[in-house]
Amino acid sequence: MDTVKQYTSTLALRVLGCIVTVCLLRNIDAFILAFSYNQLGIVPVVIAVLVLMSGILASVGLLNGRHWGFLPLYFFIPAATMFFSFSLVPFVPLFFPVEIRAYIVLALNISILLYAVFLLLKKMDSPIDLHSL
Repeated sequence: MDTVKQYTSTLALRVLGCIVTVCLLRNIDAFILAFSYNQLGIVPVVIAVLVLMSGILASVGLLNGRHWGFLPLYFFIPAATMFFSFSLVPFVPLFFPVEIRAYIVLALNISILLYAVFLLLKKMDSPIDLHSL
């Protein structure tokens, strides 16, 4: 029974990692634009670097089934939502009218963030396996 729980937990981590990876790949043009020379000021570039690095770190950590992948994920989701209006679930907001699309993106991203929080809380309730860290 323990191996089934560990397998489903690792699978959930990898699904979150895949979601972040797809989000980064789908929106790579926004990062290219943020790093272009046409940008005025250093602040948008710094924010773009932080969001990109947190997304990459979250992807690597979660795809490898590591708990530390949650830390950059908890920064990536709100920052990508606030600063770039990225939807972590691609193409779903396109099914809704433009007037409510921002609310749909916000609801989807908040639900994924809450799922990640509850997943980590569930993992914290179980006994710690020092080999998985």
